[in-house]
Amino acid sequence: MTDAVKEIRKLIASADEDTLVSLANKGTYKRACKDAEGAPADFTENDDSIVLDFGGETVTIKSPLDKSTCTCPSRAVCRHIVGALVVMKGVIPADEAAAPEPEQETPAAENTAEEISAESAEVPADEPVPTEPETVYLSEKDTAKVRACSELCRGLLADILADGLVRTPADMPARIEAAAVRCHSVKAAAAEKIMREIGGRLSDYTERRAAFDLSKFTERLMKCDELLRELEEKKLTEDDLGEFKRKYSTLDGELSLMPVGARDVDIGDYVGEIYYFLDVNKTSGRNFLTVSDLRPVFYENEKKRRRTPSVCPWDLAVPLKSVMKNSLVLYNAKISDDKLSTSAETKVMNKSKVSLNSPEVYDLIKDDFREIAAALDEAGDIETDRIFFVRPTACLSQRYDKYDQQFIMEIEDVNGCRINIKAKFRAETKSFIETLEKIGKRMLSDKDTCFTLLAVAGIEDGELTLFPIEIYDFIVPFECSGYTLPEKYEGAAAYAGYAETLLNLFSKLREMMSAILHCGLRSEIRDEDKLVKYANNCGMKGLAELAGKVIEGASAFRHSTGGDAREMLLSMEKLSAYIKTGEQRLQTISALSRMQPDDIRELDQ
Repeated sequence: MTDAVKEIRKLIASADEDTLVSLANKGTYKRACKDAEGAPADFTENDDSIVLDFGGETVTIKSPLDKSTCTCPSRAVCRHIVGALVVMKGVIPADEAAAPEPEQETPAAENTAEEISAESAEVPADEPVPTEPETVYLSEKDTAKVRACSELCRGLLADILADGLVRTPADMPARIEAAAVRCHSVKAAAAEKIMREIGGRLSDYTERRAAFDLSKFTERLMKCDELLRELEEKKLTEDDLGEFKRKYSTLDGELSLMPVGARDVDIGDYVGEIYYFLDVNKTSGRNFLTVSDLRPVFYENEKKRRRTPSVCPWDLAVPLKSVMKNSLVLYNAKISDDKLSTSAETKVMNKSKVSLNSPEVYDLIKDDFREIAAALDEAGDIETDRIFFVRPTACLSQRYDKYDQQFIMEIEDVNGCRINIKAKFRAETKSFIETLEKIGKRMLSDKDTCFTLLAVAGIEDGELTLFPIEIYDFIVPFECSGYTLPEKYEGAAAYAGYAETLLNLFSKLREMMSAILHCGLRSEIRDEDKLVKYANNCGMKGLAELAGKVIEGASAFRHSTGGDAREMLLSMEKLSAYIKTGEQRLQTISALSRMQPDDIRELDQ
């Protein structure tokens, strides 16, 4: 037995419950103790470590104990490491523990009264200045693994762009999935997540699902390449790789929740339900919070997906769906952004019948569409930042768009502003669309019929659009809010024409990039010169240069055998970033203009 192994055995024998908890946390320790019951203690002592199998993983115990490693994806001290230590404590005799250090006796105080007085008069030492934690970079070996994985993934993305979706091999989704698994093996969590998303969206295309959106796929593929390129170029830390699991923080005090809606989701890699709650007192700092009951289906056949029980959150004995008619008061609630944890450590302190006819709901209802457009100007990227209660006064028309596979309803507010409600037709939205259609017919036949919507708002091509989650016919009418448009938007109408012109240009450039991805770099781009001239005529020289570089790169690739699809992706990403910045500045101006009737300005005078 080497001295290093003796030291490890001594550390294990000396480790008490507090020591093991400090390596991870109380929950991990309890889980590890449960897993360790009856676990075999077959271990091997090497020169500087002890190796054993635990929970299907191989654990290597080292000195100090927090340097121990495990073959699972976790980069921190996991339950396998803690469980292995618990098992080893049952094997190593307690007498191998380090002997406690003897306390040093302090000499009796012989200070005189004068010395004591002098000591008490000493100036206290300055408090130490807190220092920032040192940045820990990945080792050269780990960095090389991550970069090799990133290069593989970028190569697949470049192949998709070069060949085009129309010529993409049938096994490409499987190859993307294999690359995502490799990302997992090198602990690149963010890369794994977005590669799985690309694979899921690509499967939607190859299987001709209505859920496939070419423009969204183009955007996400460029985002994926951007993330992977950063992994290749940056000096990497663990934070750059992302987290496999969300980090939740505990809220102080009680959290009062009012259930307001739910929707079924099927986003390729995950299926299930998302439940929406109103944070009555804004304890979380947000109006809305969500609980997701989703499960992965990466490796399941779509026609033979297994049924799994619904989540029973917060130590409840029933699924969440069963309590969606009750207001809840939670204690020790944990959140991450707008996501609520379903941890059993959170307790339900009170349940009562819910009523959406309450001041908390009334305060959030928007009856003026301009208020929604202005709020979106300040909203973040999280979905719940863009959720609103909306009360239209009339339904003007409704139709089904067979080309885009969506139901469209045009609605009007108290000031005559008009916008569209859109609901994408999918298997999980069929019944909701049928309900929406019935309500639209009632509003068309009876002008006094009113409803309230819970919807996600967004601005598409310069138009405000609502994507509904729930619709209510029982929320009683209320007085109009009397909303006044903020001063900064008062002169927006003068720029609306120019804003719409630029947004139209941006839209055509996005369509061009989507067409390139759809047909491949070896296909010809139509009207390529017109888009560059269009940008120059609008005074957008920088945009014209970026668009020209994309067009020239595609043309060069088409007429040569040595083209670099990765360089083309980089050019497209730069053009997309420029367009996104421009859209953020112009969308609200255009939306306010396009929704308003000609005489709307009289309302603000």
